Amino acid sequence: STAWEKTRIFENHETILQGDEFIWGDSAYPIDTWVVAPYKKPESDLPDNAVYNNHVSMVRIRSEHTIGFLKGRFQSLKGLRINIKDEASHKFATYWVVACIGLHNFAMMCE
Repeated sequence: STAWEKTRIFENHETILQGDEFIWGDSAYPIDTWVVAPYKKPESDLPDNAVYNNHVSMVRIRSEHTIGFLKGRFQSLKGLRINIKDEASHKFATYWVVACIGLHNFAMMCE
């Protein structure tokens, strides 16, 4: 939770997120108006909250499968060996991942 509280999104969510935008989080994240996370016990035992948690779980599983699929297609994403030490190296890593996603989408259209 300390690391989360030091992030830019946590400190400036009101300027980063617009309108109805929100962040998906796992059960370690606190629920807030802009953070959607599964309910914890005892609230998770309520029927409506159990249904909600199931739907959040399905989104999480779909996201993890997508990441796994991309890592299977682009081995460089399995261990992206970029030392992120400044803005330039962070941008390079981001562009690398976005390029893989773009190539994946192109390949999907051609297959």
